[in-house]
Amino acid sequence: MFELIHESIWVASHMTFTKHFAPNGNIGDIVAKDDAQMSTAHLLGMLSGVGLISVSHTPLFLFGVFAVLSPINIWSTVKLLNAADFEILNQAKLTLLSREFINQGSVIGYDQLKNKEIGFGEWVKPSAHIVKINLGASAEQAYENTDEIRDVLEIMKHENYLLNYHDHTMWVSLHEDATSNDVIRAILHSMKLHDALKDGSKGFLSCLQDTLEWSKEKYPKFVVELDQKNWQSDIVYWNDSGVRLDWKNHIKENDDPVIIN
Repeated sequence: MFELIHESIWVASHMTFTKHFAPNGNIGDIVAKDDAQMSTAHLLGMLSGVGLISVSHTPLFLFGVFAVLSPINIWSTVKLLNAADFEILNQAKLTLLSREFINQGSVIGYDQLKNKEIGFGEWVKPSAHIVKINLGASAEQAYENTDEIRDVLEIMKHENYLLNYHDHTMWVSLHEDATSNDVIRAILHSMKLHDALKDGSKGFLSCLQDTLEWSKEKYPKFVVELDQKNWQSDIVYWNDSGVRLDWKNHIKENDDPVIIN
């Protein structure tokens, strides 16, 4: 059973690793070398197994060898995952990149971002003090009453996302026409809005209006620098409940720049 689980995981992730190690498009060459290495490793494994059984085939000896070699195998796999630097944007990476862009005015590369992540880049370290962002939230989750929705729509009715903040969470509701570029801008806007709210000098709606104008101004520079740093931002992965909204008088004022890698 465990062998089948391993096989399914390997099949699902193998091509991703192959593409990563073939930046020049030489996938056929990489696949050929990879298959040759795997065949060699399997042969060495079988020879090692036969050799160990010839030394002793007692259960104590075999389980002892297994106990020693298994951690080495796990360590090698972890080192492989750490060595593969995937410049693919997920919610954690995009949140950290937005934070650094707001603080420094520029986008950082993968190496500078790596020490702020945990779990192979799937989560943000608690020490980063990043606001929790819930993407794809329903209106019921994001708003306590219809007056809140009406006020936010008055400001953001032409956008492909809506923002609200309560329970220490930034709630992002996405329009049914929202794309990856809208998600990128929504997270950048969310981070800036949270900063404005922490300042406490203005109310929520004033902060929302001000940060909306800021995000419209800074977003083109943000996406251009993402492209320059080789972030693969044509597709963004995030935790999403799949809820999409529609609202009256929604007409995009203009098209946002689209990144083409």
